[in-house]
Amino acid sequence: MKIKLISALIAGIILAGCGSDSDDNIDKDKGKPSVVLAFDGAINGMQATYSCDNGETGTTAGKTDGYGKVTIYNDTFADKPESCSVELSVPVGEKAIDMSNGKDMSKVAYSIPKGLIKAGQTDIAATPFTTLITKTMQETGDTDIQTAKDSVFTSLGLDSSLTEEQKEGMLTKPQETLATLDKTIAQDVVAKTVVLSDVLVTQKDDETVTVADIAAVTGTIAKDVIAKNPTYPKASEGSNDIIVIDVSDALADKDNFEQAAGGVVPPVIEEELTDPPVVPEADLPKPEKPPVDPTPPTTPPGTGGGDGSLTD
Repeated sequence: MKIKLISALIAGIILAGCGSDSDDNIDKDKGKPSVVLAFDGAINGMQATYSCDNGETGTTAGKTDGYGKVTIYNDTFADKPESCSVELSVPVGEKAIDMSNGKDMSKVAYSIPKGLIKAGQTDIAATPFTTLITKTMQETGDTDIQTAKDSVFTSLGLDSSLTEEQKEGMLTKPQETLATLDKTIAQDVVAKTVVLSDVLVTQKDDETVTVADIAAVTGTIAKDVIAKNPTYPKASEGSNDIIVIDVSDALADKDNFEQAAGGVVPPVIEEELTDPPVVPEADLPKPEKPPVDPTPPTTPPGTGGGDGSLTD
């Protein structure tokens, strides 16, 4: 798109990439390849763990590369992905980086529930949205994917602004889908994606927090992000500075979380959003040379049922 905001969004927030097998790939003999994208912007440094109904499990030896991609090598996952779930997480003590703004994503964990990936699907993404779908299914006990997807987009206030095709695209190929959206809708979607990721970080271990609470907090804060920063994700019109939103520390405070769930932006977050940190585009990490080495170690850790590693 030629609209300035979306052009900036694609250039600064969404790093596209295409893959080719790495010469260092140690897992090609484990099975057919399936590429998984970790997306907020693209996240470098996450490992993927899959679990299938037939008992096969595995964790990729490599990590997501500078384009946010890692490849799972397993025949069951490739042929019957609907029977498998996926978790993307950062190894204990290691780092992960949002390639779109340099933000530390070391505490982030994303998931894809069983049934969300379809046989023959070539685009697979683990995002805050797919993670909220997982939490919705866990909370309700309903295994119907379509019901969970509809519930998530409705709770986030995106049910009427996105077509069914665009909703599906946000769950499979978010970077391409965002480029097709009206600039105002795209800005809303990006703000909610970033804030939802922070909310999930702070509440992932609290089973008392409901999906409705998570969605309410996300909506409240994302609205304020745009209100206080109308050219988000850029610092200003024509600027090369990218705004970095990180409200995870503030939301770790229960009072702040509850206040936001009630529709009020806590003062500490208001202050953060009024003058958020920025990073010049020129200082962003380059996907060809990501901060975290995605290459599998020479001797991979043991796993059950198969392994995986990255593609570029």
